[in-house]
Amino acid sequence: MKTILLNLLCMFVLLDVTSCAKKTDEPDTNGEGNALSVNLILPNVAASGSTVQIQGNGFGSNPEGIQVKFGEVMGEVLDLSDGVISVKVPELAEGAKINVSVLVGGQTSNIKSFRVRKIGELVLAEKDTLEWTENKSPNIAVIKAGIPAYDEQVVKYIRNGRQLLEVELSEPVIVAVADRELPWGFFNFPGIRRSLSGQQISVSWSMSHDNAESYGQAVSGNSAVSSDEGATWTRVERAPTGGGILLSNGDRITVSTPAAIPIGDLDLPPVLATFQDGSNYDRLFRIYEYDKLPLQVQGTYQHRIKSGTTAWVAERGTLVHPNLARYSDGNLFPVVWWGDMHELSDGIYRGTYPTYETKPGGGIDASGVTFYKSTDLGLTWIKQGNIPYQPDLMLDPNGNKRKAFGWTEPAFAALKNGTFLSVLRTQDGFGESPMYVSTSTNKGVSWTKPKVFTGAGVLPKLLELDNEVVALASGRPGVQLRFMLNNNADDWSEPFEMLPWVPNETFSCGYTGFLKVDDNSFLIVYSDFWHRTPEGERRKAIKVRKVTVKRL
Repeated sequence: MKTILLNLLCMFVLLDVTSCAKKTDEPDTNGEGNALSVNLILPNVAASGSTVQIQGNGFGSNPEGIQVKFGEVMGEVLDLSDGVISVKVPELAEGAKINVSVLVGGQTSNIKSFRVRKIGELVLAEKDTLEWTENKSPNIAVIKAGIPAYDEQVVKYIRNGRQLLEVELSEPVIVAVADRELPWGFFNFPGIRRSLSGQQISVSWSMSHDNAESYGQAVSGNSAVSSDEGATWTRVERAPTGGGILLSNGDRITVSTPAAIPIGDLDLPPVLATFQDGSNYDRLFRIYEYDKLPLQVQGTYQHRIKSGTTAWVAERGTLVHPNLARYSDGNLFPVVWWGDMHELSDGIYRGTYPTYETKPGGGIDASGVTFYKSTDLGLTWIKQGNIPYQPDLMLDPNGNKRKAFGWTEPAFAALKNGTFLSVLRTQDGFGESPMYVSTSTNKGVSWTKPKVFTGAGVLPKLLELDNEVVALASGRPGVQLRFMLNNNADDWSEPFEMLPWVPNETFSCGYTGFLKVDDNSFLIVYSDFWHRTPEGERRKAIKVRKVTVKRL
């Protein structure tokens, strides 16, 4: 349990983001000097005689000066370290709900609820259990730490006295660790996939700068494989063939990003619009009419494994999209068609960004998200509909500053109930900004007006399990997991914090990947920038965890 406690404490007592804003080599976790308070008991469901940790503030440094009351019974204080009390649970009635408080120097803290585990009580595993009672902020755009889920444990998610979810999280497994300090873009942006044989899982990550110059550049040595469903990993020069989506005819298809082309090498039409990104990204974008572009920057770049074969073969897809425009980035012209893809009984659907369109009266809006359908197994993509950029300026104060990229990195899922679900990023060089959610009931032709539902996040990822639980991963700050509640796209759980976060500190690139492993479980891959080596050095690492979730 001690690993849970590193770098955490100030996130639980944040009333104002400035209270932990100082930047040091390590986050401030002591909290000394603050008023006496109990913030968290881990686990908060345990048997009599077991040891629990109490996190809080104002405990001082002398364990002999501390008393912990379970109701009216004193627990035995075993240790005090880094603002955390280790205490032995006294003999209490099985199943009893107890108020726990801490006494220091004649002062008594607030109370926190604790339940005494019954002998023989069924749990998903013999792991620490946290009963989490929902406590959402009334300001839906606020950035607030959620459920601490850093180590192996079971979380029971409770709303209004009713348990909605039971989530089992495995211990994080290390995939790979950098051998030196590395800049942004290196040991970032991990992805996870299963090999064609089904016998191995591979994880790959970026080892290049995060800019258009790196698009389409092959890198070796940035992969690892597991032959035991993610329990152990081995570095390899090249990942086994896999990925893409498997189609009903047995083909496998994926969309790729080619190397960006210098604009001086292209015979480009007149520029329709020029956008100077006003944020600290400071990029220059030029917009061109799609139908007048050279063929090498039209269409889509794809790869396909034909049924019965085992090698990817490059191909080009055709776009049918009136009024489409494409952009150059500085002195390069990338062909970017990023997004998620799903096959249904009537075709393949894909949600993509960035999309620019010419308007009848002239002008170009900030990028939106477009949804396409293919009825010829991915060779031709016809526009279904789009989500035009329309920020909520009350909850997204940077909304009207975005002139080039509006919506970015859309997550797209075609749910089993027929709903199309999309989660949209806005966070950019202007700082932390909301994620929005939108739905379609006519297969992407029209969409609800996007709503803000959380204050920050990059690269949202969606996964619907076979048990119809919908998971959402995102990052910055840290890495978060959320789950849709009551089959309602406007109702999400509080975030399960996969990594600790402190304002003004970067614990991860925030990019994740999902891999479904059974009806109730998935693997999630993410980067951890604060991993400590056995020698105590801080290095970037790629990690994987198994998560099992059930609705109750």
